[in-house]
Amino acid sequence: MRVGIRLLIVLAAAATPLPALAHLAPAGWRYDSWCCGGRDCQPIPAENVRVTADGFEVSIPEGSHITAREPMTKLFAYDEVQESGDEHFHACVLPQSQEFRCLYAPRFGY
Repeated sequence: MRVGIRLLIVLAAAATPLPALAHLAPAGWRYDSWCCGGRDCQPIPAENVRVTADGFEVSIPEGSHITAREPMTKLFAYDEVQESGDEHFHACVLPQSQEFRCLYAPRFGY
């Protein structure tokens, strides 16, 4: 009987959904959990980012981001941008809504 109860507890724990956790950037620093839902952030080439007077304009060509299913463009105001933990830009795109969630920029990008 004890084995049956233990098995039920283990099965219940396995079936309980865990909160989405941010993942590590390739350089080893962690994306913020409010920004990254698991695997929706990745480095993007600096050529995809244009510095403007109002912020960073980010363009994601089709097929160049793990969660973007079509080309995307967004202007991120400077105060919306997070500092990346390396020398690369990183974009996070919500897979369901196909919206940019956030942008990480290297320190020299400000």
